[in-house]
Amino acid sequence: MKRIAATCCLIALGLFLLFSSSSFSYAGPAKIEAAPPRAKVQAPGPTTTDLSPLKLKRNILTVRLEKGFFEVMEMMDFENEGSATIVSKGGAPTLRFALPRSSNIRNPRARWGAAPAGLDPRFLTTVGDELRTTEPLPPGRKFIVLLYRLEDEFGGIRMERPILYDTPSFAVLPEKDRVQAQALGFSAQPAVKFQDREYNRFVGAARAGTVVRIDMQAPDSMGGLGVFYVVGGVVVVLSLGLGVYIRRRRNTAYSAQVEREEILRAIASLDDRLASGEITSSEYARERAPRFERLKELSD
Repeated sequence: MKRIAATCCLIALGLFLLFSSSSFSYAGPAKIEAAPPRAKVQAPGPTTTDLSPLKLKRNILTVRLEKGFFEVMEMMDFENEGSATIVSKGGAPTLRFALPRSSNIRNPRARWGAAPAGLDPRFLTTVGDELRTTEPLPPGRKFIVLLYRLEDEFGGIRMERPILYDTPSFAVLPEKDRVQAQALGFSAQPAVKFQDREYNRFVGAARAGTVVRIDMQAPDSMGGLGVFYVVGGVVVVLSLGLGVYIRRRRNTAYSAQVEREEILRAIASLDDRLASGEITSSEYARERAPRFERLKELSD
């Protein structure tokens, strides 16, 4: 319940994300521009420019293939473990995000699919392939979602994702049967299912200053990423019933965790729609009730 309460508080601050069973809509590259100069924001309570209390608890990438593009949803769970709000020092960023590049010869650059969720647009700027913010970071959790896409090519591509923050939990979830992928140096884990889709899973830790490399291709691509020709034929048979039981328990717990986060984001979206007058109170109550009941079931 503590994890849910922390996420709820974060969502109440403005996080929204509509994660449907279909791919996120794309209407061309999103433009992320710096806001015009404005008055300095005074953060309540004690402040610090020390970034060391900021930790990246988890970093999850889901990868889908849609119309010749690999569409990536990246979810980052930060926490300011200190007791003071982290503020910008002389305009320096409080958070940085680096877009990946690929081996696609014609178009190696990633493109934004939508504006980031969980970040105040008033503080955002772009510098090259980096997105930066000078947004104050109060103590506690901050959940951020980035959406971007990479162009596929015959034979597949290799995505190179720079790591700017240490994290003990970095996970790559390519959509099963739609994206053949291998996260180099990461451990393959049992697939997980949520939102009526199934995802393979590669997990491990990531260190700042390194680069995560992910090979990806469409199932019908006949390129030279040879690992994909054997992955589908490898089946690990566990002879001990206890081993099977432990694997299933871990897989179920991970799926429940992902589903909880999806429900919380859906409830947050309803809150935003009610506040903006897009839906009535009765519509809000009708749509929120089943989601809240499911959330209670997952929390038991």
